Amino acid sequence: MLKKTLIFLIIFFVTAASVSGLERRRDQFTTDFGYLLAPIPYILPGAGAGFGLLGAFNNIPFGSTETTIDLFVVGISGNVRGTIAGVTDLPLWPETLLLDLTTVRFNKGSQKVYRDRKMDSDPENFFITELADTSLGGGRLILTLFDRMFELFTIQYDINASTSAIRDNEENLLVEFDPPQKFKVKSRTDGAQIDWTDDRVDPRKGIRLVSTISDRPPADSDAPDYYVQDYNVSTYLPLLSSSTFALNWFRSGAFVRKQGNTDQTSLYNKLISENCTVKTCTSAEEAALLDQAKVAKTNNQYGTAGSLGGASRLRSYAGGRFSGAQVEFRGAEFRWNLTDENKPFDLLFIRDVRTGVQLAFFYEEGSVADTSEQLWDEKRTSQGAGVRLVTSSGFVYRFDLATGQEGREVILFVDYPWGTIGQ
Repeated sequence: MLKKTLIFLIIFFVTAASVSGLERRRDQFTTDFGYLLAPIPYILPGAGAGFGLLGAFNNIPFGSTETTIDLFVVGISGNVRGTIAGVTDLPLWPETLLLDLTTVRFNKGSQKVYRDRKMDSDPENFFITELADTSLGGGRLILTLFDRMFELFTIQYDINASTSAIRDNEENLLVEFDPPQKFKVKSRTDGAQIDWTDDRVDPRKGIRLVSTISDRPPADSDAPDYYVQDYNVSTYLPLLSSSTFALNWFRSGAFVRKQGNTDQTSLYNKLISENCTVKTCTSAEEAALLDQAKVAKTNNQYGTAGSLGGASRLRSYAGGRFSGAQVEFRGAEFRWNLTDENKPFDLLFIRDVRTGVQLAFFYEEGSVADTSEQLWDEKRTSQGAGVRLVTSSGFVYRFDLATGQEGREVILFVDYPWGTIGQ
């Protein structure tokens, strides 16, 4: 631990020395209009397949008045039907107090739940939880100062959904809940960000620190009462004329104020009584409920913090592949800027002003555990390369190809990796 701390301090002071007298290299409240229209075909395990359409609009003008207001809308049809909509950077107090609002409504959905939270777990050892009538509503309030170099924010979401079924990893039905089991989740996150870089969207030198604390009150009498503390530090070292070498350290930890029900037998018997009284459960259904009880026991004892896998961290693994009460991640990425310009483009489905095209080469490693002492007993790595298109409106179009111990993943995303909800 001491060695890691010393390495981090060396990087911090080297960065600080290289950016003394740092200034933003462009306006942090850009009003350049940009949009993206894109099809979204999907296949969700246990939920089905279909087609969606994404519309994202940055810095929407109202007549001749330029604004920083962004809007995104996603419409989904097929087996899963619903909408996602949000508006961001609403200026309650111009360039000082901003508001984001988000709403989500779906008729059904699904989520992979891994039976074992250990790093050496089998990637095929999961079950699929089917959801019904899912809705989410909430937003974020941001106080931003000093040309967006310092921010305080609070985020709150209310989630309502129902668990309708459990399927195995081959999508075979194990348990069907009739009626679906309803649940509610209230999520609140408070945080602060110091963004001492030369640009918020496309930093090339400087350091960014984000700290958040998220309350996780118990959803029912069996659930734990805990909170999650996250730290995210990104350092940018300038290279060549306009390129950068980026480093990231992320730490997420759950701190349990009061444990939930950790009696696996009690949790299992409760599930049996709720689902196998009216009808007789098969051995496969009982095994699925036992798996659900095991996952609940671990969460009730230790809580659950962040996760690894997906488009942001450990990119060669499926989203949410690794989760635990304690999470730590380290990453390095060389972003080679091939161009540094302002070139408008309009291709009917996409319009913006191109400010840069990058090649990227990255390496990442991470670990999850139930306790801090167990971190890095096991770890997983990802490495790969990608291409990015950076625009003045704030979009960063990213294509990455990542490989790791469980194969490879292709990532298409609209943002840099390593972000947090605070950014």
